[in-house]
Order: sequence, then structure tokens, then C-alpha cells
Amino acid sequence: MKKSLTIEDLKNRIGKPIFVIALKNDYKKKNGWYVLAKINEFKLEDENTGYIEFTDCNCINFKKAEDFRLFDTEVSAEELWESLEEEEKSKKKTGYETVGEGDDYFFVKDNMKAEMENEYSSNNSNDVSRFTCGNHFNDETLTKNIARAERLRYQLRRYAALNGGIPSVADWFSYSSWEDGRNWKYSIQYNYGNQKMQINCTLTNKCFGQIYFKSEEACKKAVETFKDELLWYFTKFKEMLY
Repeated sequence: MKKSLTIEDLKNRIGKPIFVIALKNDYKKKNGWYVLAKINEFKLEDENTGYIEFTDCNCINFKKAEDFRLFDTEVSAEELWESLEEEEKSKKKTGYETVGEGDDYFFVKDNMKAEMENEYSSNNSNDVSRFTCGNHFNDETLTKNIARAERLRYQLRRYAALNGGIPSVADWFSYSSWEDGRNWKYSIQYNYGNQKMQINCTLTNKCFGQIYFKSEEACKKAVETFKDELLWYFTKFKEMLY
């Protein structure tokens, strides 16, 4: 099976003929043989940018390179399809990869619902803002699951605040001793050994992202109140594509 050349491969083929084939109809007129002139590469805002230049002055911008495939021999439509299929198989998708310019992506709305946004653009402030804060996904099911998990986290934090309170920073620093029994903090955990939810207590060790309760009773009631969603979270929620 024929494999397309990478930018690094091309650096070693200056002055040699390259077979260029476009994947989008907009660029079909560029299909054919070209002689590689040079690779113009430079850094801009800590990101590699540049373009592939041919002797007839035709160029392919690095950002548009994914719309083309370049080979050292001529390829048929069937060979191109096989190459693209193999590329797709070799990619490990997590659901968090940034989509290409003009492609659709998903994000979690303010109401904790998944939403699709058309045509991602690095020049669109909303698109850039979502990407910067990690609210950018390329899989709809993953986005729905993330939204569901985040909704549960918000609900638990609110429940803790309204039922006994959430330990403050001062509470974490002003712990006493194990024997004293004051300033315990309670959280919900899942034991995969016996497949049961349980209440964990701690004095000093705070885990990132965990919801803590001042009241053990409130923590137990939260388990009862949100039992179904908690069981889904611990036993079915997938945080990425596997």
C-alpha cells in the first residue's frame, strides 16, 4: 500500500518530482506531477507555519496540507482510498482532537446540554474561546456524556452547599486529629471490588475536582438522591473514546 509523504519526507526530496492529489473538489485542478522547489518553514506564535513550494510557483500552505496527499509515484483512486483508510485506522481518536478549519464540532452549552457548532474557525472568537477552555469535542456521544457528568457535579456541589455546607479553605487548614473527630470532610466514592458506593472521610487530603461535604449525613443523603446518576457516572461514563 502506498503511503503519502509527510513534511519531513518532503525536506529530503527538494528538486524531485512529487505527485500531488487533492481530496477536495476546490483543489482538483492541482492534481498531477510537480517538482518540489523548497519547504518554507517558520515559527509564528510558537506554532510551525509555512508552505510547500514547487518550481512552477504553485504552493500548498501547511494549514491546507491536510487537504492534499503527496506521493513519490502516481496513485490511482483505489490506491488513494486504501491509503486514506489506513491513515484513519492508525489515528487514535480520543474525542478531544481539534477539528479542522470548516469542520463541525460539539460543545457543552450553559444549560449543560450538548450542542453542535458548524464550521470551526480559528478566527471565530466563540470557537477559540471554547477550544481554549477545553469545551471542544469531535464526537457527539462523548459531548453528551461530558455534559451529563458536569451537570451531576454541579448538582452535587449545590446539594452539599445547601445541606450542611462545603468545607472552606480554613476548614482544610484547621484540622485537628484523627481521634478528635472534628473537621472531617466527606465525599462519595465507588469501590470497584465490591461494586458499591461508599462514603470516604478525610482530614487533610483534598483531591482535585472532588465534591466534599461537611456533613456525613448530607453526603449519605446525596447518594440516595442522585443514586441513578452516580451509578451511571461510576460504571458507564466514558471520559474519552477508547
